[in-house]
Amino acid sequence: MLTHFEVTGFKNLVGVKVDFGSFTCIAGPNAVGKSNLLNAIEFLSLLSCNSFHDACIQVRPTAQQHLDVASLLSADVLSGAANLGLAAEMILPPRAEDEFGQTVAPSCGYVRYEVEIAARPDPTIPGGLRLRLAREQLHALDDAAGGLRFPEADACRRFIARGRSESDGRFLEYQVSHGQGMVIVHREANGRPRQVIADGAQRTVLSAVASSEYPTILAARTEMASWRFLALEPSAMRAPDDLMERRTISASGAHVPAALYRQDLAAGRDGAVLHRVCDAVAPLIDVRSLTIAEDPVRQALELRAQVGDAPELPARALSDGTLRLLTLAAIGAGEDYSGMLCLEEPENGIHPAKIPELYQLLHGLSTPVSQHLRQVVVNTHSPNLFQCVEDGEVLCAVGQKTRDGAGARSEAASFHPLAGTWRAQGWSGGEGMRPVPRSTVQAYLGGPAPAVG
Repeated sequence: MLTHFEVTGFKNLVGVKVDFGSFTCIAGPNAVGKSNLLNAIEFLSLLSCNSFHDACIQVRPTAQQHLDVASLLSADVLSGAANLGLAAEMILPPRAEDEFGQTVAPSCGYVRYEVEIAARPDPTIPGGLRLRLAREQLHALDDAAGGLRFPEADACRRFIARGRSESDGRFLEYQVSHGQGMVIVHREANGRPRQVIADGAQRTVLSAVASSEYPTILAARTEMASWRFLALEPSAMRAPDDLMERRTISASGAHVPAALYRQDLAAGRDGAVLHRVCDAVAPLIDVRSLTIAEDPVRQALELRAQVGDAPELPARALSDGTLRLLTLAAIGAGEDYSGMLCLEEPENGIHPAKIPELYQLLHGLSTPVSQHLRQVVVNTHSPNLFQCVEDGEVLCAVGQKTRDGAGARSEAASFHPLAGTWRAQGWSGGEGMRPVPRSTVQAYLGGPAPAVG
């Protein structure tokens, strides 16, 4: 679970620090920077398993799978005056599994991860820009210092493992020796630490060394890799699945039939999972029945649903809105779903009168289940959805005009809590962002931006 995120040098995000709870709604008009914040979190998630270049091209991929890496970076990073910096504080899963199926437990459950990436011109590579590792650290955090402040913190603390490692809370440590940057990888059992030369590295050390040999590093990688960024595509949601498909529901909404089929099979084919999906969407659409049809000839699985008094129809004949809601409910019904789920403008295609029910569906996806924490982050410019969200769940996205040392004008995004909420507690002490009243945010969604100093 991501509890705190920092980013500087990514698009129009400079010096941004944001606290997260189980459910967070980022509200604001279009073109302010709401999507940029989610893209920055997605970029950090991708860094857990990919090189810098591959992570860049996977952020919001287009149909051509091509992206100008420079478009993700601020002018200061491109000029070499600053590095791209990312930091995350997170609650780790109690167990992590490596690529060979070996399961381990991290020695602590609450950590902070930091990474800096430098951009340098290089005409020998496509795009003419090379990204390299500049700094990387991972260390334990002490919740006793008040790090967890959101309302659900007490319920989440049971997921924080109690233990002590030989590394004394340092798992990745950056040092400079003889003018060369190195990342020290500390072992959590007896053994000498490992030194990795950081200068010139094309990926994070965390992505390269995460294994059962380093349980907490592996758990941090597992947590970051679990963050999902939904961009539901009608064609993917309508497609049938192979009978032997084992993948979970993807960001595009693919593999709903296979995911529900596996869960129903594990439950003895009693239909309880399918009934839970129907119940979850009942306040929004009248789904009378839901089935997963097996095609023995094609060895395929197909989602079928009866909506209202109409006959049962295959997924390819259902509306986009019905498929979106069924996909969200299917994700929520899965016992294997954990981590963070990010959605942009989930209210699209939903009748305004049904927005409160949509909010309840989304909020239900953030409820912990079994041994897993769940978390939902949405962004919206809908006054209707904003009216449903509690004050403590809101961040207001604000665009501010700035000038650099040369006098050039630019616009940066900042994210402000509502007054009187847990996110605003540090403001009186000079920490955090200045809070704004709810009435101002409501006017902000339908009119000009508020004056925020």
